[in-house]
Amino acid sequence: MFTGKTISLSSILSGTSLEIQVLRDCDIAYVGKVPSRIEPRLVPCAKLEHIGEALAQTGIAGVITTPELAASVPQNLGLAISTEPLRSAYSIHDFLCRKKDFQWVSFPTRISASARVHPSAVIAEHDVVIGDNCIVHPSAILFPRTIVDEGSSIGAGTVVGCDGFEVDTTNAAYRILPQAGGVRIGRHVDIQAKCTVVRSTFGGFTEIGDETKFDCQVHLAHDCHVGKRVRITACAEISGRVEIGDNAYLGPNVSISNGVRIGERAHVTIGAVVTRDVPAGTRVSGNFAIEHAKWLNLMRKVR
Repeated sequence: MFTGKTISLSSILSGTSLEIQVLRDCDIAYVGKVPSRIEPRLVPCAKLEHIGEALAQTGIAGVITTPELAASVPQNLGLAISTEPLRSAYSIHDFLCRKKDFQWVSFPTRISASARVHPSAVIAEHDVVIGDNCIVHPSAILFPRTIVDEGSSIGAGTVVGCDGFEVDTTNAAYRILPQAGGVRIGRHVDIQAKCTVVRSTFGGFTEIGDETKFDCQVHLAHDCHVGKRVRITACAEISGRVEIGDNAYLGPNVSISNGVRIGERAHVTIGAVVTRDVPAGTRVSGNFAIEHAKWLNLMRKVR
């Protein structure tokens, strides 16, 4: 499980060949993006607006930026400089992922005696917990760092805990970043056939709240937080870091853009493309999604 340990930037960089200079030391547990939920974290800021965005966030212990922008980082934050902040941040992330028993302490997989796991399901031998009265259906795959609480069901062919699509483009050869996080599924969650639940990239969990229900072929990307009693219907695509409030409803074939917040009891209708936050209790439709009544009026005018 996650340890909560921290380490100073200076100790990470001591003895390495990384061209990073620490101007103000700080203790971190993770590298992350500015809007990430993990803490304490180091964030790369290659532009002035990134630093401004960081000031509005919590959990940021330090910033890695260019020498030209260093003076813009407030004194209360740790500070490192690099000519390539993103590439340097990814190098530190690599180091933290490789450091044994630092972010995560491994354990043998634990499956409750009352759980029912189909013989064709593939369960990682370590770092998986399957709680009481859970059901894992045929050909489901559970990767390490997957926690499934009591009474939940993982559908046939569903994959839980696969790597997120976080691509490092700072090197000549593109690569998928090492993944530091996991997936935590609450109580009495039902995930039907051929869904994909991606683990968190930089640390922490992609989370699904109690009594939430997934239809078939739903894709839930890295670092998402889904509330309680949410209903997500077939073929929904939910991008990274999306937050979905309790009792929300997502219709068939909806697409939710990265970092969007869907409020409690919100209703996203069939085929909607959501690129901005949806307030609680709001019904939205269309591409790009707007309040449902406005969308209907627009359609009447078009016809």
